[in-house]
Amino acid sequence: SSKQGIKKFGKKGIDAANKEMRQLHDRVVFEPISIDEMTPLERKRAMESLIFLNEKRDETFKARMCANGSTQRSYISREEATSPTAASESIIITGVIDAKQKRDVLMLDIPNAFVQTKIALNGDKIIMKIRGQLVNILLEICAGVYDEYILHEGKQKILYVRMLKALYGMLISSILFYKKFKKGIESIGFEVNPYDICVANRTVNGKQQTVTWHVDDLKSSHVDPKVNDEFAQWCEATYGSDDLGHVKVVRGKVHDYLGMIMDFTQEGALKIDMKYYIEGMLEEFPYE
Repeated sequence: SSKQGIKKFGKKGIDAANKEMRQLHDRVVFEPISIDEMTPLERKRAMESLIFLNEKRDETFKARMCANGSTQRSYISREEATSPTAASESIIITGVIDAKQKRDVLMLDIPNAFVQTKIALNGDKIIMKIRGQLVNILLEICAGVYDEYILHEGKQKILYVRMLKALYGMLISSILFYKKFKKGIESIGFEVNPYDICVANRTVNGKQQTVTWHVDDLKSSHVDPKVNDEFAQWCEATYGSDDLGHVKVVRGKVHDYLGMIMDFTQEGALKIDMKYYIEGMLEEFPYE
């Protein structure tokens, strides 16, 4: 959590939290809303905001703001909120094909994928409540924007915001991004696999290019590295920007993907190692 993270990571944790809140503001993910503009039901359904800090394996620090979307379960159906993700079998099978066909393998991570996805609400409002330290961060980095909307619950500052784009934790976020990404890759010639709708193929220069994705983590493969280069450029042009983050691209024979180390160093073979993932689980949840 933010309190524990800042205590553990100090200034680096604070900087990561400030960066995350700045990105959300710059991307116009939400806008402040007066309590007078909300109905009693909208106020009751307001999601609580959360922020988590994490030190990644590459020793960088990341903050992620989320919404506690549990209040949405009473009025959003499972069909409206469920998003597909690539099956483990699909990741492994396509990885074996990549190895056997000696394809170039590329991993991509789309920055702030959900908050690049607009919400179409047809007049309805999705409200989130921001509290305490997160309000202070917004007041500091965006002077004059939120000040007149601040309320107080005891000694704690409260800010209600109307969501304009998807955010992690909202029940509809994953499916909204899935639909946006699927439409995008279909526009450049990919055809989604009918057996796993998070796998897509297209033919480029007579050879198959395969993309698998788990929300915003992508794997692309083709025998020609230039085809992967061009796909990475398309992703960057679609989802990246100088001020708000670039698509992270990883090349090479060894990849850290979805908790798996996928090792293509032995020609014609794929090795999968989940040692780090399992060790992390044991560290986080020690058996007593």
